Amino acid sequence: MKKLTVKTKFQMGSAGILLLFCALISVSVYYYLKNFVTEGVHRETEIFIATADATRTYVKDVLRPTVISLLPADSFIPQAMSTSFVGREVMSRLRQRFPEFQYKRAAKNPMNPINKADKFELDMLQWFASHRSTNEWHGLIKKENRSYYTRLRAIYAESECLKCHGNPEDAPQAMKDLYGTKGGYYYKEGDVVAADTIYIPVDVSFERIKETAWIVYLIAITSLFSLIALHYLLFNRTVVLELKGLLATFRNISGNPDQNQEILIEESGDEVQQLKVAFENVAADLQQAHDELKVSETKYRLLFETSRDAILILDGDTRVIDINRAGIKLFGFKNQPEALSIETFYQLFRDTRDADSFFRTVKEKGFIQGLEVTMVDRSGKKITVMVSATDRRDENDQFAGINGVFHDITERRKIEKYLVQTEKLASIGQLASGVAHEINNPLEVIRCYSNLIAKGQASDNQLANDIQIIQKHTDHCKTVVEALLNFARVSEPIKIKTDIHNCIEEVLSVLERQMQMERITVRRDFSAKIPMLTVDAQKIRQVFMNLIMNARQAMTEGGEITVRTMLQNEGNWLAIEVADTGPGISDEHLGRIFDPFFTTKEAGKGTGLGLSVSYGIIKQHGGDVEVESALGKGSTFTVLLPTDDALKGKLSR
Repeated sequence: MKKLTVKTKFQMGSAGILLLFCALISVSVYYYLKNFVTEGVHRETEIFIATADATRTYVKDVLRPTVISLLPADSFIPQAMSTSFVGREVMSRLRQRFPEFQYKRAAKNPMNPINKADKFELDMLQWFASHRSTNEWHGLIKKENRSYYTRLRAIYAESECLKCHGNPEDAPQAMKDLYGTKGGYYYKEGDVVAADTIYIPVDVSFERIKETAWIVYLIAITSLFSLIALHYLLFNRTVVLELKGLLATFRNISGNPDQNQEILIEESGDEVQQLKVAFENVAADLQQAHDELKVSETKYRLLFETSRDAILILDGDTRVIDINRAGIKLFGFKNQPEALSIETFYQLFRDTRDADSFFRTVKEKGFIQGLEVTMVDRSGKKITVMVSATDRRDENDQFAGINGVFHDITERRKIEKYLVQTEKLASIGQLASGVAHEINNPLEVIRCYSNLIAKGQASDNQLANDIQIIQKHTDHCKTVVEALLNFARVSEPIKIKTDIHNCIEEVLSVLERQMQMERITVRRDFSAKIPMLTVDAQKIRQVFMNLIMNARQAMTEGGEITVRTMLQNEGNWLAIEVADTGPGISDEHLGRIFDPFFTTKEAGKGTGLGLSVSYGIIKQHGGDVEVESALGKGSTFTVLLPTDDALKGKLSR
């Protein structure tokens, strides 16, 4: 059997759907009309039931009492006293005008056999007896090979009914003579004794409804198939032409397909089948390209994620759109979503001017290589990085973003700075030691002779005043010489368990009173979790003395010094901060403050060795000194010392 084409399958499927749709419409119409007819018949039965009920009530409540009052005892006239007889006669006359219904007062054991209930009616009387809360039933039944809509209303024995239908001995003699004593007696109050029953045939109506449903089905299917035929003609004249052009395009995209296959498809005349094959060819090419791209993407992602250097992908608006794990760690982000949430990459530069220069250079030149720049992490900590980056262009050769690699050289620069500082200190120390000894002896001679001359002069003599000036400057030179000797004299620290807070308090106890007079307040912010450290307490006090004195001398108009202690890096390092609210240190001077003899103080107010000596002491203890400063806002010197646990474990900061 020849394989069906896509077009044929579509046509057969459409036909099946139309047939099913038309069938659903016809069935819906059938049941709608059937329900409509059923509701109409129900309303008719309500009229007939109400008529029978009204007749029975009138006889019981009005006619029978009146007749009884006029007749002698034991008299009985069924035409005026029997509710069954009167009701049957009234409904019989009503049926002459409306012959489509049947009425029966069905009873289980009636006096008049004409009211004898059939099997269905007996079942319903039994049902009413077992369902005391329900006095009516309606529905469709089959009877005598016809369909009837049936409605029954139960009739219950009342107290006044028992006069005739209770004990036969109490019944009127005329009624017993007429009906006998076999049926219609021994009623009890509340018993279901009969049911007013209405039958209306509906089979003819249902047949007409069925015919109507078939007519609707035929009209609907004829109309829809005609519409589909017109649609098919329109489709062939319009869409098929476009499909042929689209088919040619797909063939060009997929390359040169098998010629034999193409001829076979052309002979089938099925453009949809041809388009399907073209789609499959293109899909195969796309799948191959996707697999190759996936392999390439896997390699790229592996390099991206496993790189030890931070890699950031930026868009044209300076936003971060991707970052690897090394980048998250370098800049202190918790996770990638947090890194991608920052407003601009500029936030990671310490100076936005560096960021502007970086972006401008990459956009103009297309790349940047080996740029050293200072950046910051999310906590504000400075990071020195070496940046290499290239621009990214869109399909219109417009700037679309930057791909950058950021190599952290912070520790390298610290080590280089430390080595330079160490070499500088060593060479200056050697020079200072030799110079100090050469200068010290002449100074002692000058001091001695100036004292001898001063003793022979009056205190108000001009020569005596000149001698005092000589002595003053000689003493200053001696102070410098002693500082040089102390700087050059490197001694091993004597380390003992020490409370750092006590060292700070001892220094403040010496300086705080004088600082209060200079309108300088001291604020302490000590952590309660600081452990004892094994350090040279005397040298550590010297460091704090130098730092606090420098802060004091920087605030000539008063201010505030904050001394803060805290643990860092999971408790491995102790940080002691000395912050002032002075004028700050310029960037020009910030890189030289630890150089020997460098000072910004006025002549005669400092040797320029205090920070150099402090730096050397902290390095002897395996620590470091960091400084942050901003002009007009003050400076913060941070002394970092390893805890004893860190030294035991040789943990690094």
